[in-house]
Amino acid sequence: MTYRYLPHTADIKVAIEAPSLEAVLHDAVTLARQLLVGDSRVNACEQQSVRLEAANAEELLLNLLRDVLHRYETSGFIPAGLTVTLLDTTRLEAQLLGEPFDSARHTPEPEVKAVTRHHLTVKETENGWYAEVVFDV
Repeated sequence: MTYRYLPHTADIKVAIEAPSLEAVLHDAVTLARQLLVGDSRVNACEQQSVRLEAANAEELLLNLLRDVLHRYETSGFIPAGLTVTLLDTTRLEAQLLGEPFDSARHTPEPEVKAVTRHHLTVKETENGWYAEVVFDV
């Protein structure tokens, strides 16, 4: 994993460094799983389609994370991974892999209320891609 937690006064701020935009999105899904159920094992036994469009890479990351949180809140779906079939800085088509929440195997973490635009950053660097995102908890 290529993400790390950054200091933030009230919320959770995370930096992701990865070799590609696709890797940033993969790590973002892994991060979301960690924030939702900690170290609980999540099996990739179900697939759910994701199709997103956005104005830029920042909005694409924001929309993906909001989609993951929405699926968890509405149906209990926990992501285990992401298989990308189409990606550019404004479009994503992929399969979210995961399973429904199981209270016998998954331990919920403190509630993540939202993903915010505050300090949202996604940019290509000379070493790959860098992103920062803040979760409201």
